[in-house]
Amino acid sequence: MPPPPLRRYLTTYYFCDIESPDGSEISDLLLPQWASIRFIYLGSVKMTVPDQEEQQSPLAGMTGPTSLAAPISTRFAKIFAFGLSPLGWYKFVGQPASRWANRVIDTESDPNFEFFARIWNAIRKLETHAEMIDICNQMLLAALTPVDAEEQLIEAAHLALTDPDTDSVGALCDRLDMDMKQISRFSNRVFGFLPKLLLRRQRFVRTLGQAMVNPDQSWSDCVDLNYYDQAHFNRDFKRFMGLTPRQYMAQPHPIFGIGATERTKALGRPLQAMDRPENSDPTENCDVA
Repeated sequence: MPPPPLRRYLTTYYFCDIESPDGSEISDLLLPQWASIRFIYLGSVKMTVPDQEEQQSPLAGMTGPTSLAAPISTRFAKIFAFGLSPLGWYKFVGQPASRWANRVIDTESDPNFEFFARIWNAIRKLETHAEMIDICNQMLLAALTPVDAEEQLIEAAHLALTDPDTDSVGALCDRLDMDMKQISRFSNRVFGFLPKLLLRRQRFVRTLGQAMVNPDQSWSDCVDLNYYDQAHFNRDFKRFMGLTPRQYMAQPHPIFGIGATERTKALGRPLQAMDRPENSDPTENCDVA
């Protein structure tokens, strides 16, 4: 976990070491999530993002918020990464999220993401996980600006989006005291997608996460109550994942399966998109080693 002052903005730090035992490519799917930054400090990773051919991921790549699964593959890679909450995107990126949704950005070549390129340059030659985390903490804490009024609105919206009781755009409007036009502009700018798609994605993620933490249950036992029936869920699964639940479960998940298991052990939630804002004091201090 990041230090307390950063927990409103970051999800977790994580490290991933991948090495093929026989030299063949190891493949998996990255699931729909909020934005994240990945620093590949050894090896390389191939990614396929929507409407693009397979490509080498940038060594310091920022992925915007996603609504589609993204295939990844590698023979060998060591990765240090962290996720950004929607509030973290607002705080440290400040760009309209819809402009970068379902995209991978090379932070070293795009001036809009120069701050993350500077973090990469500061950590790329470090040897230990602790050193990398310490530098990230120092640079992110130094970049914090005073809390503004919109931060509270973003957290309130994030909390509403992740609440199963928010089952329609109308319910979201009521909770945030916005009309349809206001919520659409706000949602696109801050979260990357229109509210209807966001609510649909969150409903899907809750079901997928429930299935991941209860692998012995059938899909029908895990389906979110906001789905009409199993067929309704199957359509959403195909829309977000590009394949059916049966096809997905038949595939090995050598990267994300382990990551989700470890994340559940640490946080109780397998998916970044399941995280909810927690009450925290943004003025709380933290000693950084």
